This record gives sequence, C-alpha cells and structure tokens, in this order.
Amino acid sequence: MSFEEYQDLQGTGFQGGSGEKIAPEDEFFHSVYISGKTRKNHLNIEEKIEHFQIRGVEYNLSEVNMIITHTKEILAKIENERGRDTIICFSFKEGTPPWKGSSKLANGEIRTCPMTSAERATVDFCNACRSQLLVAGIYCNKNGSPILTDDKKPIFIFIRGKGMKYSNISEYLNNLYNEDLPPIFEPVTEQSKMFEKSVVNQKRYVTNITRTTATSSYNNEVNIFAMKKGAELPKDAVLKILKLSKDTVGKFNEKFDWSKSKQAQTTGYGAKTDGILTTETPSPETETPLPETPAKQQEVTPEDEKTFSFDDIQF
Repeated sequence: MSFEEYQDLQGTGFQGGSGEKIAPEDEFFHSVYISGKTRKNHLNIEEKIEHFQIRGVEYNLSEVNMIITHTKEILAKIENERGRDTIICFSFKEGTPPWKGSSKLANGEIRTCPMTSAERATVDFCNACRSQLLVAGIYCNKNGSPILTDDKKPIFIFIRGKGMKYSNISEYLNNLYNEDLPPIFEPVTEQSKMFEKSVVNQKRYVTNITRTTATSSYNNEVNIFAMKKGAELPKDAVLKILKLSKDTVGKFNEKFDWSKSKQAQTTGYGAKTDGILTTETPSPETETPLPETPAKQQEVTPEDEKTFSFDDIQF
C-alpha cells in the first residue's frame, strides 16, 4: 500500500515548531556581540563582561576586524517577553518602495510599510516598528588577511544594529557611501558610480570594531559598536570580495529574511533562532540544546599579520 493513497491529509499533520537545531559552530554566519555580564556559554567557556564574543568561533576579544560583504536595513516590530524576542511584523525591504510587511490588515491585504519613522509613529500598529541594520562580512586580521578555518574556509560574521546600536553603524556606512574613491569598474557611468558608492565602497577597507558606551534614556550605560576604517584593500582583493559576496547573497537572504524562513512561517516568528530572534547575550537557561557530544570551539588559523593574501582561501 502506498502512502500516496492518503495524500489528501497532507498539511493536517504536525511538523514541529522549533526547526532543526544548529550548533553555533555549524552556523554559516556567526553572531558578534558584546557580553553584558560574565557567564559561561554552551562550551563552558567563560565569556567575560564587556568583551567581544564571536559565537561558535572565538571568545573574549578586545576588538573584531571584518571585511564587509553584505549590508541590509530591515524593519521589524518586535515584542520582548521574558528575555525572548518575538517578531510581530517584518519587512526585508526588497526592491523599491513602498515595502510590504509580513502581517495582514483586517481585510486580508498585506500591510504596506510607512516610509519613515515619522509616518510609522502615526499608525498605531506600526509605531513600535524600528529599523535595524545587518552588517555581515569575513572575519580578518587588521591588515585584511582572512582568518581561516583548518579547511581554509573564510569565516562569516555579522553584527546587528538594533536600538542604540543603530546610530554608530548607520553613520559609519553613510561616511563610506559619501567617499569619492577611484573607480573599480570601467567604463565609468552615473550608474556605476552609484553602484560603487552603495555596494563597493564598504568593501574597500577593513572595518575595525571596538566597544564604546552610550547613555540610554533611563540613564543606563549601554555597550555599542564603535566602527572605523582600517587598512585599504588592493583592487584585486576588492574584486574577490565582490565575487564572494555575490556567491553568498543567497545564504545571507536565507539567514536574515525572517519572513521566508520555514521556522518563521510555522511558528509565527516566535521560535528561537540563534543570534537573531533572541537577546544578543542569551542566558544559560535559554541556550539551545546541542547534540549528544558537545561541539568544539571552531579552530581558526590567523594569517601572517604583515602580508595580505587571499591565495589560500578555498571559496
């Protein structure tokens, strides 16, 4: 007897709401965050307060260097309950405006996002929606040499500009956009100039990330990212970064367009997604259970600090 005889029942079963659990070491994009308190992580490594952690890669760093591959501004209405973020409405801001959210109006139509924060403030449902900035890239040394795994693979990391972390990241990216740099592409056209400003300029330097603080409206000191330009990359390296960015844009969209993820669709965005939907420094009680044998910290191989090279990367 074939199961196809009962295909009419497709969609009436239970598929599980939490999705496949992925160990931090096995993620393609690794979350970078600043510890708000000293605590032990899933590997029993003590993450020290006010230090950078690259989840699943390295821990307790004073700074992080990366070459940007992808940036994206998104819109998200998020509610936090007991330290857990749940997305109520989300827009990946695809294409030209007006952008669409992931929630529906009472008449069943997909919600259209107001264009600005001022416009969102006038709509009851949208006034809690906020812009966030996602910045992903290759983990590297100060001179731009990628830090590789034992398999000679680049390590992709990301930061999220949410709340008070938004402003510094936005200012840094705007400053890069406004730089007038020698063109990479020829012939030079108005279209190529705009493309280079928005897509290429951010890939022409190492981005150095350190910790600073800002004071909240509640008079609390909050850890935020301080970003500045580091070493300028040679043209051939920039072209390789562009190719790598193109080759991995699908993975970036898959990771960060939460409206299209299977997990989001089946759970109303409420399920835990490592480094995304939960707080950036998860408490031990909310750690995702790992497989039977504990994962090991990912082995990384720093390249020679004095020489810049992409030659050893297995893309």
